[in-house]
Amino acid sequence: MKTILDEYLEDEEFRRLFAQEDLIMEVTETLCELLEEEKVSRKELAERLGKTKGFVSQLLNGGRNLTLRTVADILHVLGYRITLKPYKEKSKRQEQNVIGFPSPYNLPKKRVDNWSQLEISHADNYLENILAVLG
Repeated sequence: MKTILDEYLEDEEFRRLFAQEDLIMEVTETLCELLEEEKVSRKELAERLGKTKGFVSQLLNGGRNLTLRTVADILHVLGYRITLKPYKEKSKRQEQNVIGFPSPYNLPKKRVDNWSQLEISHADNYLENILAVLG
């Protein structure tokens, strides 16, 4: 039995946008985890970067575009480097790796085909925005 997500994942444009947001979220979460591990506050990170605390908060909350240069700068001031390990996407989703959890969002009963409405570029609210467009 197909889920609504299975139906959306058949759409190439949806998969492309989903991949973008997934990467943004993964990078942002990784940076936040490193700050926590290193016990570095956003204020201290801002000082190390020569930026304002507001700038750093916008980056890590998804309110500002996180460029590769900015990611490299943050990693550098924390004493880290990053290695990318690309992997080939599976042709089918592996259901056993999907964790179900209750959601406050009501998924639509039918597909949405107008992806131009999906103007998302921030990790913190990407799922909410995707679901808002779908619903």
